[in-house]
Order: sequence, then C-alpha cells, then structure tokens
Amino acid sequence: MPFPAVLYAAALSQTLPPIAALTRWGRPVPVPARWVLAWCGLLVVTDAISLAVNVAHRQNLWLQYGAVPLGSALVLWALSQWQLNEVLRLAYRLAIVVLVVATIAALLVLRPEPMFEQVVEPFHALVLLAASLNTLLHRAVRTTGSIAGEHWFWIALGLSLYFAASVSIGPFAVALLASNVDWVRQAYIARAWTGVLAFVLITTGIVCPLFRRESGGRS
Repeated sequence: MPFPAVLYAAALSQTLPPIAALTRWGRPVPVPARWVLAWCGLLVVTDAISLAVNVAHRQNLWLQYGAVPLGSALVLWALSQWQLNEVLRLAYRLAIVVLVVATIAALLVLRPEPMFEQVVEPFHALVLLAASLNTLLHRAVRTTGSIAGEHWFWIALGLSLYFAASVSIGPFAVALLASNVDWVRQAYIARAWTGVLAFVLITTGIVCPLFRRESGGRS
C-alpha cells in the first residue's frame, strides 16, 4: 500500500522554517528562533537517515534514542530564552537535564522497544507541549498591544500544535494496530496534516514582518 501524499508533505514541511530564514535578506533571526531552526534541521536529518536505514532493511528506531532528547533540549532551550523572568528561564533549562537523565535511565534499565515509543517519546512530547503552551500564554497575557506581529507567538503556537499531535499517537497506534489498522492509518494522516499546519505557523513566525532588530536573544 503506497504512503499517503500528506505524509511526504509533512516531512517536507519541516524544511519550511529553515528555507524561510534564508529569505530574511539581512534581517537577523532572533536567537531563540535559531534554536527552533536547529530543531527543524535535526528533524530533517533524522528523517533522511531513517529513510536511508529503512531502505537498507535495517532497524531505525535507535536513531530516535538520541534525536528525541536532543530535539527536546533544543526546543526547551529556545523557549527558555523567551521567558520573562529568571525563575522560569532556569526551570526550562533544568527540565533539559531532567529529561536527558530520565531518558538515559529508561534506556538502560528498561527494554527500549517498545517502551520508547509508548512511554518515552509521548512523555517528551507532553513536557514540550506544556512548555510551549506556558510560553504562549505567559507572554500573551503580559504583552500590551497586538501579539500577531510577535515571532514567539507564531512559533510557540506551532510548537504547541505539533507536540499536541505527538503526545498520544504512539500509544494510540500500539493499542489499535492489531485490531484496527485503518484507524491507526487515519490517525497518522491526521497527525501529518497537523504537522504541516504546525510548521506553517512556525514559518510564519520566522518571516514575521514585525520582527524587530534585537540586541539580545529575547523579545
């Protein structure tokens, strides 16, 4: 059975933010957004390597053992720079250490497969969803004037949507794969559409015309 076209579109949509960053014509990308761009690049590279390994008929789950915690670290570091006080900033950065240590411990103590897809990845997604939503809401209620021109608004909104779709997809697929393959297929298609929209929102934040030149990494 051929893969639905939206799955390819979802993979390609991950390249939109880095491509958009190249169109800013001398306007520097704010520092927090650069870390988000690094995360997008990691997704693209991981998908490319996974595809190559899969074509060679080899197991590619091991790639996620490093890519997931590294991606979480990049996103949390980016979001930490958008926090308005040092306490929240420190909390986000401490969360990186906790996630990485917990992931290493889980891989060493428990069986990586299928525990990684059922537990570790959804837990990372849940933490990143909470962090993205907190950034979005915390800054929105403290910002005077329109937030539609703020890069953090679009990027945090896109991240929230992306991780909201990632939280339950693994456990859902495992629970229904044996009994209802079609439901699992539809769930992955829905997640793919959500991913496309998420990266369009992130791209909007990258090219946002109301970016200001910043002397620091936050705004």
